[in-house]
Order: sequence, then C-alpha cells, then structure tokens
Amino acid sequence: MSTGRPLNVLLLCNRPARGADASTVTDHLDAFPRYSRHRVTTLSFLRDLPSALHLDRFDVVVIHYTIAIGYLSEHYINPAAKARVRDFRGLKVAFIQDEYRGINRVVEALNFMAIDLLFTCVPEGEIGKVYAPNLLAGLRAVNNLTGYVPERALRMQVARIADRPIDVGYRTRKPPYWLGELGVEKWRIADGFKEALEDTGLKLDLSYHEADRLYGIAWIEFVASCRAMLGVESGASVFDFDGTLQRTVDEYVATHPQASFEEVQQRFLRPYEGRIRLNQISPRCFEAAALRTAMVLFEGEYSGILEPERHYIPLRKDFGNIDEVVARLRQPDRLQELVDRTYEEVACNPAHSYRRFVELFDAEVEQEFERRGKPAGSKRFSRAAVRLDLVRSPAYLLHQASSRTFQWLLLGTPIRKVLFRLWGRVPVSSRQIIRPLLRLIGR
Repeated sequence: MSTGRPLNVLLLCNRPARGADASTVTDHLDAFPRYSRHRVTTLSFLRDLPSALHLDRFDVVVIHYTIAIGYLSEHYINPAAKARVRDFRGLKVAFIQDEYRGINRVVEALNFMAIDLLFTCVPEGEIGKVYAPNLLAGLRAVNNLTGYVPERALRMQVARIADRPIDVGYRTRKPPYWLGELGVEKWRIADGFKEALEDTGLKLDLSYHEADRLYGIAWIEFVASCRAMLGVESGASVFDFDGTLQRTVDEYVATHPQASFEEVQQRFLRPYEGRIRLNQISPRCFEAAALRTAMVLFEGEYSGILEPERHYIPLRKDFGNIDEVVARLRQPDRLQELVDRTYEEVACNPAHSYRRFVELFDAEVEQEFERRGKPAGSKRFSRAAVRLDLVRSPAYLLHQASSRTFQWLLLGTPIRKVLFRLWGRVPVSSRQIIRPLLRLIGR
C-alpha cells in the first residue's frame, strides 16, 4: 500500500564517531537515506533531543537500535525525550537488537512511548515469547536480520585466497556468562581453535580482547587479508527479563573470578538455557561473503541462508572434525571455489541486500501509516528548517560535539589499546564501581 507521496521520516540514532564506527552499524544507518523512497533525516543524539526541534515536521519517527530504550536507557534517552516521542502524533517505529536482556524494561518503554511498529531480530515463531501480545496492545512486530550485505565490501577488489597473508582470523568480545551457551561460543571457538592448530604452521590472528578490536576500514581490510574467518551464530541462549540473572551472575563472578562457565551455568543458567531461540546469522558472515573470505563456522542454522560445505566449512563444537578443517584450509584452490560460490549465491543475492531490507521497511511503514490513519506532520518540513531547529538548540550541539570527541578519543585513536589493556587489569569487583562513572562522563 502506498501513501502516494514520500513520508518525512526522522531517524533517531547514536551514530559512532569516525574511526570508532563498527561497519555493520554505519552500514545499517546509511541504508535508510540511501535506499528509502521516503525523505529520511538522520539525527544523532545522546540522552536529550534538541530543544528546538519540532517533531511535528515529520510523519514518522524511528528509534534506531543504537539508542537503547531498555537496559542502560538512562545513558541513551532520558525521560523527557521519551515523553516527546510519546506525544508525537505520527507513526512511531523502533528497531531493537541485543534483545536478550532487560526485556521488561524494553516492554515498559515501548508502551510508554506508544510505539506502533517494532523491527525485531527475534525469529518469527519466537516473537510472542519475548514481546507478549497481552503486554503490548496495538504493537506490530516484524522480523528482520541483524545486518545485510554491505555494498562497499561487495565492490572492493580483493586478493585471491592464495595471496592472502593470514590463514585464519577472528575478532570478538568475550561476552559475559549470563548470555548462556550461545554467547560463550564466541570466545570458546577462538581458544579451542588456537589450541588445536598450535603446531600446524598455519598463521592465525585470533583475539577476543577489547584492545584488539578493529573498526571501520581497518576491520574490512583485516577480513580481506584472511583466507578464512572463524564464526558462530549471533545471539544468546539465555533471556533475562528483569535483570535478575545478570546481577546474580555478575555478583558471583566478581566474588569468584576463577569460576568457569560450566560452574556458573550449572548454578544459575541451566533452567533458562534454550527456552527462546535467538540463533541468527551474523552480519560478519555477510561481510566475509562479500569480501570472498572463507568461513569456518560452528555448526548451526545461520537463518537458513548459509549451507554447510557449500558456503562455509562446518566445525563441530567439540572440535571432533578439526583435522578435516585443517586439511581444507591447506587447499587454496578449493577455498577459492568455496568463496566464489558464496559470493555469487549469498553476497550477490538481492534478498540479502540493504536495498531489499529498506524496501521491507518502506512497505511496513506505509502500511501501518495508512492502516492506523496517522496524521501528516502539522509543521512545514524542509531540510533547512530542520537545520535551523538544530542551530537554535545550542545545548544539543555542544553535548553532541563533546560526546563524539570523547568517543573518538576512547575508540578511534591508538590510546584505546592502552586504556583497554589497563581496564583488563582492573579486578572485576572494581569494574562494577567504575563503569557507572565512565558512563556518566560519556554523557
């Protein structure tokens, strides 16, 4: 269903500073103004909306997943900003990721702001378990992936597999234990793989330490320099609705820093494991496919998009087939056939493109706007008028400049490696005290 005219859409987000940007985040943000048939205005903010901004210049307001509305929402969007969204009379849309924690607070925020349309990464059959219809009257939830194929990677000229300097690469964070088995797999694959390949002579570059994370073009170049990348399914196998599990596990680990995941799982997590399935294909799989880098992945479903042996080399979670995997990694010609096929069938498939994703967004927004009889914006819209609103909001401009500078210093300069190495030496119990102070500074 079409409204017959482009809608004026305000996309609220917290855009990463240059040099500190995760490619999947900026690719997702940039897709809306690039591909939408509507007029999309992107506004990056933290906590406070610009005081002089007239929301009623717009027909639709979208809250991007970079603005947390549940867990840590006090850092991202304050009550006054939520109230302004609540009072907006047009269509209200939200995107959410990391949907495994603080779900009750998310539901509360969705209700308070009267969100009409939710784009969720929870698989279709599981949505009702996370966002119970009886708690969210009037909300329509639509499944989407965590990311899609980035066009800039698709267009890059990359070296052939035989000419790449690194045999296997990997970067991730070490997730907390309370995310369950699926979260722990993210670092377990790195440790197990490194141990198994110690004497093989293959060149590995694997890390889950924060100081070694790569952003922006540095990440893309790293993937393109590897013959293969490790990977696991995205998501978590434990959902924490009220924050109790997170607090309990964090407190236990702080007082028992040598506790293994298996011990914590047995004590606290076992009854909650696998109740809700959030297994999803990771955006990094699409990046690897686009850059013609082979994937060595723990066995899984990968949203039904990747087929084992056809698109990736499957690795058993007990590493029982590691010898076969190593043999495959030593055959660059066969790896080249694998990555070329994956490039054609996965990366070049229009169904996995950001263009197709935004077409879905446009269709859902138009349908909901018409079905709910939402009014058009009551004030005149123009890019110049919006810019003038921002100029008349000096506190917003000052805050935006200071927070982005802080983010750039922390993540976009060489000092980040020093800071995160120091952070790694801070006792877990002390981190719980320091984190709130750092978030306060970051505001």
